[in-house]
Amino acid sequence: MSLNSKILIASFYFPPYNKVGGRRWAKHAKWLCYFNVDVNVVCGLFAGNSPWDKDVESYKSKVTKLNLPEKKIAYHLKKLPKNIFQKIIWKLSYWFWEVKKKSLQGNYNDLSIGTEIFFHTAIKKILSSKKIDYLILSVGPFKYSEILPKIKNEFKEVKIILDYRDYWEDGFVGLTQNQIDYEKKNQTEVLKSVDLVLCPNNEMKTYYTETMKKNTYLLPHCFDKDDFKNIVSKKEHTKNNAIKIIYGGAFYHDISENLKLIRRFIDRLNDEIKVEADFFVSLKGYETELTHHSIKRHDFIDSESYFQKVLDSDFVILILPSDRVNAMSSKFYELIAMQKPILYFGGKGDVSKFLIENKLGFHITENQFDFNIQQIIENIKTNKIPDKNFNTTSFTFEYQTKLFLSELNNLCKTTN
Repeated sequence: MSLNSKILIASFYFPPYNKVGGRRWAKHAKWLCYFNVDVNVVCGLFAGNSPWDKDVESYKSKVTKLNLPEKKIAYHLKKLPKNIFQKIIWKLSYWFWEVKKKSLQGNYNDLSIGTEIFFHTAIKKILSSKKIDYLILSVGPFKYSEILPKIKNEFKEVKIILDYRDYWEDGFVGLTQNQIDYEKKNQTEVLKSVDLVLCPNNEMKTYYTETMKKNTYLLPHCFDKDDFKNIVSKKEHTKNNAIKIIYGGAFYHDISENLKLIRRFIDRLNDEIKVEADFFVSLKGYETELTHHSIKRHDFIDSESYFQKVLDSDFVILILPSDRVNAMSSKFYELIAMQKPILYFGGKGDVSKFLIENKLGFHITENQFDFNIQQIIENIKTNKIPDKNFNTTSFTFEYQTKLFLSELNNLCKTTN
């Protein structure tokens, strides 16, 4: 399958954390190239090793990396004070920022502030030199997407596609009403220039279709089967026959209650069988909630090492805050692909429904806590969950990229 058109993909880089936002577009671009589509990519220049280096290896000559300015972060947001002098500076920084931020325009936390001109210049150069048919820009962060109305005005024939990984409104917490109004106005102007909106789940698709009145397409998060080629389970029983549970990734906001429930869950499970839990996390926070004799906290590790540890575990934990109960991330599908029973701690929604209906894991809740424990103890004996016959083909980048190519063909027909 192929598309006789050229695609330019723009995805933002997060300088403070040495990560690339929207890694899924590195994956989609890889498979688009595999299907003989002419693809160009614009992203940030990042130092050191990054998963993107491996993802883009097969088409790295088509990647333009921009040397983006790093967003300035207030002193008190970067480090905790260790002495009286640092405490004074920390306090001064905190109060100065509390006053200053109220006078700023829009979402002052947006990491792409100040990068707009860099993306606009690079994208304009590529659009001028090559006959690009589709421009795909992935958000959040969102500020740099404000270049789209200008680009649409300069290159009217180019189909503009905006990929929402998160809601623009997610960044409104803590903003003044004037700042929120400013962001809403910007989003409206950006969407006027967009021919198609991509959403990773049905909840977001419904929102942008019905509330924002846009032409939308569901492009779910996926897993890349190539990531598992060289990983084989090396699981060995521990000397004390302990059950090994693992969690990996960043922590979302507002998950304190989830972590408290995990501690209680481990305590109760320890009454039946010894438990060892390892948390591999990329950001600090929730140290108190994770203080437990059966929990060990480790630094973040690369994807391949994490996948290996998942395969060598008995259960894997998934934690979601209340505003993400319908969000099925790439990590979610990666866990399913590795066929480990998932212990989901979060609210009821699409995620819990999917896990339960397809017999892929357990939804641990306060209301069904004792029943959950019984289920899991039984499953240690029977291994009925996850369902080893569950077909994951439709959740791969290869499969979803094929479907997306068909949608691009349809977009071309309906807008010409």
